[in-house]
Amino acid sequence: MKRPYINISNYITEIPYSSIPVSAKPEKKAKDLTEKAAIKAALVSASLAAPGGLAGVLTTLPDIAAIWKIQSQLVADIAAAYGKFGYLSRESLLWCLCKHSGAQIARDAAVRGLRVLARKNSAKIFSRTIPVLGAIGCGAYAAYDTYAVAKTARKFFTDPQKQSLENK
Repeated sequence: MKRPYINISNYITEIPYSSIPVSAKPEKKAKDLTEKAAIKAALVSASLAAPGGLAGVLTTLPDIAAIWKIQSQLVADIAAAYGKFGYLSRESLLWCLCKHSGAQIARDAAVRGLRVLARKNSAKIFSRTIPVLGAIGCGAYAAYDTYAVAKTARKFFTDPQKQSLENK
């Protein structure tokens, strides 16, 4: 029996639909969209980072995937608010997202790895504090990263040179 082939690059680079209309004040709309997405990303990341031990390590990939989807939707919504949804390609979406994703992956691995080590080598009180601090740190960084993705997207959709390079 042949196994189904899952193309992860299609999943990652799928351009989300946006129902956001073109805005008369796209900067304000982008700011509002960014704040909502950053809060959502922080809550998702903090929730998934809360479990300690092996469960915490196993939630790394779902955390990254969930944040990626939130940020992808944000990029699409910002493009729509600026009236530039037609300029959003897989390449431009990846560019907006990946400028900061490497740091997010490293952060997740480091925080979760430290929590596992701390649980094994620390006193009971200290080891119970680490998951809470780790979850807060993951949530805060997810919000920060979401703001950075939004800044990149806003710059992309307001810079005609970037868009013309994208379409050549």
